[in-house]
Amino acid sequence: MINYSTEFPINEKSSVSEILALACKWIAGSPHTKIKEEELSDLIGSHEGSIKVGNESVATGYAELPDYEIGGFRYSRLENGDIEWVTTIVSSQTPSQHLVSIQVSCEALRTASYLPEPRKPYFVKQVLGSIGGGMDGQMPVSDKPIVLNLGEEHIAAKLILGNAGNSLPIVYVSAGFEIAQAVNSEKLARQLSGMAHVIVEPSRIFSIKLKNLTSSRNVYGGTIGVYWPDSTARKSYFISDENNTPGKLRNSIFRDIRLALANRRQKTYCTWLHLRECISKNRLEKLRSSGSTELDDYVKAFDADLSAKQEKVEEAEREIFRLTAELRKFNSETPSRDEGIIAYGLEQDFYTDEIKGFVLEALNGYIGSTVVGSRKRHIIEDLIYHNEAKSEAEEIKREIKSIFKSYVEMDSKIKSALIRLGFDLSEDGKHHKITFHGDGRYTFAVSKTSSDHRAGKNFASDINKRLF
Repeated sequence: MINYSTEFPINEKSSVSEILALACKWIAGSPHTKIKEEELSDLIGSHEGSIKVGNESVATGYAELPDYEIGGFRYSRLENGDIEWVTTIVSSQTPSQHLVSIQVSCEALRTASYLPEPRKPYFVKQVLGSIGGGMDGQMPVSDKPIVLNLGEEHIAAKLILGNAGNSLPIVYVSAGFEIAQAVNSEKLARQLSGMAHVIVEPSRIFSIKLKNLTSSRNVYGGTIGVYWPDSTARKSYFISDENNTPGKLRNSIFRDIRLALANRRQKTYCTWLHLRECISKNRLEKLRSSGSTELDDYVKAFDADLSAKQEKVEEAEREIFRLTAELRKFNSETPSRDEGIIAYGLEQDFYTDEIKGFVLEALNGYIGSTVVGSRKRHIIEDLIYHNEAKSEAEEIKREIKSIFKSYVEMDSKIKSALIRLGFDLSEDGKHHKITFHGDGRYTFAVSKTSSDHRAGKNFASDINKRLF
């Protein structure tokens, strides 16, 4: 059973032989192996090679075609006599890209055997550390998060909408309503290196601008979203009863991406099977070029068989494509109970649980008009009971009243308080303009100075009526 699989571009200036040499070091450097590095290095120079030492075995392969080079390692180890680990590393290079794929499978040879928890191979860290990642579409493959800046909303939109040409998923860490992020993005990027790109949103203002570019497909308010290329699928993660610590939340994201990648079909030109096919082609090409005629019938038969198998592969790929499209359509039409019974519209929360709080407030206000003991009341009571909104609405309302209670002029203390609540400030002649969370629909004009002690209270009341 494949329990770990990934494929990503690496430094284009590196070579297939460098990857094979690094694989030798990785195997020889393991505390669990008895195979020596020099024994492995001897295998690299040949098109095919193998070695077996005790409960371990290594098979290697290499082929060079016009404008194409491919090589790989397959390392098998029997653990405790009943669990077989197989790690397959393949490197393929064209003039435009150098890819590496890594697969780990774990099989129990006896039914009662317990399979250990899958982990990411250390080899991924070695590749990124000593050779370096390549460009995955518009994103560099790295073990560090990519922190966006204001003005780069178009980049985030492409990543979220699946238009950036990347093959690895995007893990988008949105800006929270408070300063702290739900997870440490540096640790998350290291954990997901070689598996996904970790993108960090700089601010709530960025998020609001991004909303219009993505038709509100972006996660926000501290939520973490995983977006897959060429797909409308998105999964959201946040601190919850199940994932109640940053560490548990990180592990949950890692587990889900690992499972998804393990079940995703590899590209045909960076696999062990394709490597074997290339080696066979090389061998046949040498036979042809040698001028031998007695093997012509064999060559023709082999080519015909290979062609038939290729047609089957292409047919299978077409069927996979069709089923994937059907699944995508089904997923888009079938709501998940975990995602709620009401779909989000285009509005975003300006603070924690804003929308949820207003919905619950509306339900609480409506429940009195329903018949006691009716189905309608039971449903509404159930929804209210199982949903708790940690809305900051009342606290913000109180602070706005307090700020303008004795308003005389817009001094630095009032400006700081308004900015902390999420208002943007600007000047317009004799007035100050304050805009709630950068949304022009909620812009208020306040005079620079006021001699009427009631003016501040009235202004606070007008703001609160519009916002709450």
